[in-house]
Amino acid sequence: MPLFDVTSETDARRALVTVKGDFDLQVAGQVADELSRIEAAAPELLVLDLSGLSFMDSSGMGVVAAAHARAVEAGRRFVVVGPPFSVRRAFEISNLHEVITIVADLESAYR
Repeated sequence: MPLFDVTSETDARRALVTVKGDFDLQVAGQVADELSRIEAAAPELLVLDLSGLSFMDSSGMGVVAAAHARAVEAGRRFVVVGPPFSVRRAFEISNLHEVITIVADLESAYR
């Protein structure tokens, strides 16, 4: 099993980027590049599925925070889905959970 994977799906109005494994300094650039590629299509909703993460460091948090800031600037909805407990805890410690919408599952993200 790979230690990292990033995939994306898009349609006319929304985009889903899924990150699995370890989201750390070694792969933060890949995720940032994928998010930028998806953002170029200007979806109304950008969903970042983190439910498959095993680990995320501060560089990963920075990528997520930057994507959220770009979404706000562009008037786009940005939703994070299902971060595991340790990642969710990092959002809480950094207070990012107060500005980024975090939901439990994909169904909730699309509402």
